[in-house]
Amino acid sequence: MNPANGIIIAGVHSSSGKTAVTCMILAALVQRGLRVQPFKAGPDFIDPGYHSRYSDNTISRNLDLWLMGRENVEREAAMHTEGRLGVLEGVMGLFDGSNPQSDEGSTMELARQLDWPVILVLPSGKAGRSLVATLRGFIAEAGANRIVGVILNQVSGSSHADYLREAIAPLGIPVLGSIPPCDTLHWPERHLGLQASQERELPSRFELAQLAEKYLDLAGLLALLRPVSENIPATTYSKPHLRIGLARDQAFHFYYEANLDYLRSAGAELVEFSPLQDSALPSDLDGLLFGGGFPEIFANQLAQNKSLRMEVRDQIESGLPCYAECGGLMYLAHELVTSDGKNFPMTGVIPGAVEMTPRLHHFGYCLASQKDESENSVFHGHEFHHSIWRAEKELANLWNVRRKRIGSERREGYHFHNLHASYVHLHFASSGAVAQSLFHLQPEVVRV
Repeated sequence: MNPANGIIIAGVHSSSGKTAVTCMILAALVQRGLRVQPFKAGPDFIDPGYHSRYSDNTISRNLDLWLMGRENVEREAAMHTEGRLGVLEGVMGLFDGSNPQSDEGSTMELARQLDWPVILVLPSGKAGRSLVATLRGFIAEAGANRIVGVILNQVSGSSHADYLREAIAPLGIPVLGSIPPCDTLHWPERHLGLQASQERELPSRFELAQLAEKYLDLAGLLALLRPVSENIPATTYSKPHLRIGLARDQAFHFYYEANLDYLRSAGAELVEFSPLQDSALPSDLDGLLFGGGFPEIFANQLAQNKSLRMEVRDQIESGLPCYAECGGLMYLAHELVTSDGKNFPMTGVIPGAVEMTPRLHHFGYCLASQKDESENSVFHGHEFHHSIWRAEKELANLWNVRRKRIGSERREGYHFHNLHASYVHLHFASSGAVAQSLFHLQPEVVRV
């Protein structure tokens, strides 16, 4: 395979160490003075937060063929690897996706679409020669020249690493690193994956870069990448003609950067505020945007900020356009019931309570359709939430949602005046009619 614009860090399954390895690589490349662009495969809001911490604050971007479509994925990747080296972290295992019998929705599908080489992270703590059989199967399934290297993770020592290297050698796949257990790389998990990076202290970029220099073959890795140009094209947006308040803090931070770009390109100025800290909304707003996050973790603090809750309620009830996804829907409900059974008042715009649950609900890709179900009113989305809106069956009135894989349907979301509140996450460039209609955007100036 010829040098590419980017590389893909994939795993054999979830929790194989992909995020830590990706962050090590990003940190090391930045410390060497190279410009990087991190990406995350699939619908993930948490891992990109880690990437951005180690990429000199370059915002990590999601690439998702179901949500975005092939053209948008290729454009997003090409646009943001101009002048930068792309490093894409995969989702789950390399072949895990939305279809149990094909690559659809998987990291492998993205690798084929982008024609980027794959480096496979192999959990190796208790592995012996049997690891070779696993690797041989992955190589055969991926096809020739797709998997171009492996990184052994959690090796028990140098002799163990040497043993595995010798066992792997007949396959002709370079071992681009071996990483022993390390407290610095032990990052706690939560029900949606890793604990959000905004909520904990992380090792410095220098620390991770030092680990990468010690345990990874960075020269071998860089040989897979095409040299970058000196200049990074400037991003230009239309002159703002409306102000949208963007809820962003530890409780609300699940945003696709491409969605924010879409709004900026349509002439929106995004004015950040904190539902946790701010006592009032920014002035002169034309709309509100509440993304997902972990409002349940900060339920008491959100409830204590009564002045902002009441202002949000009054503004929406007065007709201020508001787009709310998942955690945003939870905040706009009458109350939030946490996993320990405690009740916390929220804004009260949406009738009924949202209750945290021990299991995921409606997890995966979906199709969301408005009432007329015309071709222009069916949008690709996804859901993942450990909560339920208790009044959904009685009061859901936004649209019909059909799960992509199993086909089950339900009425979902809540519409009131200019409120769009839903558990479904959308990609605006492929579902622009929703944002355009809600915020009165000008479609002719939308350029993404």
